[in-house]
Amino acid sequence: MTTAHRPTKFTLTPEQQARLQNQREQIAAEKPQLQVKLERIHEAKQEPSFCGQLRQAIHSSGRLITQLAAEAGVTTQQLSDFLSGDRTLRSDVLDRLTAAVGASLVVAEKK
Repeated sequence: MTTAHRPTKFTLTPEQQARLQNQREQIAAEKPQLQVKLERIHEAKQEPSFCGQLRQAIHSSGRLITQLAAEAGVTTQQLSDFLSGDRTLRSDVLDRLTAAVGASLVVAEKK
């Protein structure tokens, strides 16, 4: 026979309550900025360009941004800024990112 798990009730100390309130306020203050960045990320991956296609491949890869940044030789912040369209990356970095997500670059002449 199994017993149902019941949540344990506990009381936060005044110090813990103050810290929790501070963290909630920080999250609330960051939320609008994060929503704007998320919108930029969505727009950037929709660009009809090589970088837009690479951003889509990065998002579809399921790989952690920290892993991809390390493989590409850039910081996590630099890769995050690229994904949001706030930064460009050198061609050698783009090549390493392309390889890291298992994509390939195909250049075709327009006729």
